[in-house]
Amino acid sequence: MPTFGFSAFLKLLALNARPQRTELRKRLLPSVEGGYDFHRRFRLLAHRYLSGGESLPDLFVETEGYGNVAEGRAAREALEFLEDWRADMPGRLFAFGSRTWESASGAFKVRFTPDFGIEIDGVRVGVHIWKTQRPPLDARMTYAALSLFPDLYADEVGGPEDFAVLSVIDGRLYRLSDVDNPSVMAGRVMVAIENLIDEIGDEIASPQPPIGDQPSSPPTAPS
Repeated sequence: MPTFGFSAFLKLLALNARPQRTELRKRLLPSVEGGYDFHRRFRLLAHRYLSGGESLPDLFVETEGYGNVAEGRAAREALEFLEDWRADMPGRLFAFGSRTWESASGAFKVRFTPDFGIEIDGVRVGVHIWKTQRPPLDARMTYAALSLFPDLYADEVGGPEDFAVLSVIDGRLYRLSDVDNPSVMAGRVMVAIENLIDEIGDEIASPQPPIGDQPSSPPTAPS
């Protein structure tokens, strides 16, 4: 059963049909390992800055030591964005744990990891940071994905009361509370993903022979 991190799942939902199918197939092939996560170290830095209270100058120095120069530069630019965003959103900060949602048929799981929590207008919001250029974030799918998680935090004292994705790309905060009842669409989308996973799984389990290699019918005995 594949488990998607939240950014990976948002990326999957934002893809068109053919690349979405290709991405799912890669996930389901047992011999294929995941690629390098270019943004993972930035996410850890963001968490340390916003939830851990570490200073930006210290984090900038750390990025200078990255072997991948482009990765270090991208991390610094994103941290600078967060510094500016934080100046406009000075609410109290929190740290929230992750939760994992499982589809009804058990075909896949999605893990929501808040990179930080912040109080906005008296509401505690668990925020996941999006930093992927392509494909562009799909707002409807983002709200649908966020709607999977409120019930999983319902019993947590002091837990998040709202959920959001902060896009470093366009500067927008996609708050679940900004839309009405995305759970209906979420249900349809999750069923569609389940069905696609089942279909691709069947294809992998019973691969078709290449064209020209299909067994021919045995010759007919002369009468």
